[in-house]
Amino acid sequence: MNHLFCFVSSKCTENYSKLALDSFFKHTKLEPEDIFVFINNDGTSAFKEEYPINLYINNETPLNWSANFNQGLKIAKEKKMHFVVITNDVVFTKGWFEPLKQRNDLILIPSCNINFLYRSKDFSTKVNMYYEEYVGKEQYLEAIIDFHQKNHPFNKIEEKIFMQFYLARIPYQIHLDVGFFDEKFCLGGEDMDYRIRAAIKGHKTMLAMHSFILHFQGKSTWDGQETSEEEVIRRNNYINYSIEKWGEDITEIFIKSDIAKEYAHKIGLGKEFDSNQQYDIIRKLKC
Repeated sequence: MNHLFCFVSSKCTENYSKLALDSFFKHTKLEPEDIFVFINNDGTSAFKEEYPINLYINNETPLNWSANFNQGLKIAKEKKMHFVVITNDVVFTKGWFEPLKQRNDLILIPSCNINFLYRSKDFSTKVNMYYEEYVGKEQYLEAIIDFHQKNHPFNKIEEKIFMQFYLARIPYQIHLDVGFFDEKFCLGGEDMDYRIRAAIKGHKTMLAMHSFILHFQGKSTWDGQETSEEEVIRRNNYINYSIEKWGEDITEIFIKSDIAKEYAHKIGLGKEFDSNQQYDIIRKLKC
């Protein structure tokens, strides 16, 4: 079964999109029947002629994260394909995709600089990074990848409490079972909501530890075009919707997350939290 890769570009972060696309087509071995979908969310002027894009979608008006990726997911369902979420603020590296293909019973995400902090000469990975910190230092990331892959076996997978869909492979049978992203989550919580729904249906989300990519994080929302006031409004909106949909316990641990550890211990799930058992916590709270 082949893959549909869905990439969403934002005009305010075209420089990040360029890095993502360059590195994707350099480091990804596509099969003949794979499909690459490029979604032009808000009038970006770049990329249509520069890359082997199979389907180029121009939104008439900007859509939120869920609505954009649902466009690609709809096609993946119709064509019975595995679905790959690609946000535009990542840098792909050699061998990133193969470990994600090893299991069709899991949603698999590559590890990234959120999980590991590395240093190679004058280049360091941080949890939150910027374009200027990476450009011109690509060779140092390559050295980091060599070190990382030597120390993490190909088939090693791990569960974490906090995992983001900056890049994720969702097998066909899983997205067929779980459905579409919830478009009522507007730029926040939508990927965690999908993992909650997947867990309730019996599907785990894990990190493929051999795979390592660079994630700049939040460059089209809270660390890009938003003002601090807009960020507060957006965050309050998705938190309130999560409380309405999933209740306080799930929201405090996985959506708000600022006092997640303390809250999990308070409600008797501290052992599971400390052991990174996201799946078990969700199942105990909602099943």
